[in-house]
Amino acid sequence: MRKLVFAILVSFSVTAAFGQAPSATGVVNAASFANVNLPNGGIAQGSLFTIFGSNLGPAAPVTPNAFPLENTLGGSSVTVTVGGMTLDCPVVVSFASQLSAIMPSNAPTGDGTLTVSTAGGQASVAVQVVAHSPGIFALSSAGAGPGVLTTPAFTVNTLVSAAMSGQQWDVWVTGLGGIQGNDADAPPVGNLPYDIQVTVGGRPAEVVY
Repeated sequence: MRKLVFAILVSFSVTAAFGQAPSATGVVNAASFANVNLPNGGIAQGSLFTIFGSNLGPAAPVTPNAFPLENTLGGSSVTVTVGGMTLDCPVVVSFASQLSAIMPSNAPTGDGTLTVSTAGGQASVAVQVVAHSPGIFALSSAGAGPGVLTTPAFTVNTLVSAAMSGQQWDVWVTGLGGIQGNDADAPPVGNLPYDIQVTVGGRPAEVVY
């Protein structure tokens, strides 16, 4: 009987914790973590963004297992409202302190609101949706330090495996712009219809894809 009572109490405490009201403190580009007050602080159409806060999801991070992505993950969902239009944002990571999702490619640009919904309630945070706002992922996963660059064979750029002139390197980035298609599906193969330029040390690099 004592074991049964203990199990019931533990189950109740876990349920109560997950049912607490969420709180959102800010939203950033998931790669650059750029402050919203900076020129590159907007969230681009089709980009991956991260909302920080508390009680945004379960205690342990939850990620999708396959495409298409779902609009609800770990009991959490996100919508964006801009210009009177409300759209679902496919969720990529659901976690108590942060939640990452994709800004719909067809979201209108302008000032809007992101709303997180959980079993405990809702939390909202202001967002500025823009057409383009690229951010390069960092090896630290914290928006600072060396960026994530890999060869076609997925060798990571480091001091030990430094980039050489004439080599092809892939830059891991989000925020280049929206796509034609469903953001929840696997990313389409092909070039984005934008004039994307890359410089290395101030010198232009050839963009091959």
